[in-house]
Amino acid sequence: MLQLERGDIVIERLTGTRVIVISARPAADDVTVRFPDGRLEDRYAFELEQPQTILSPLRDFVSEWGRMV
Repeated sequence: MLQLERGDIVIERLTGTRVIVISARPAADDVTVRFPDGRLEDRYAFELEQPQTILSPLRDFVSEWGRMV
């Protein structure tokens, strides 16, 4: 599952809009995000995803390798 922290930039799946994480409550699977127009809204973690970049496969590899070590 997606681990979110304050300050992360993620994509809202419904609109494709980039939003910033203001607070994340992993136990409740609840995330408060700020939209570019300044409004705050609550989302569930499954409604958000990390933006894909050219370095995403490298980030995923390093993350998995760190768990194995």
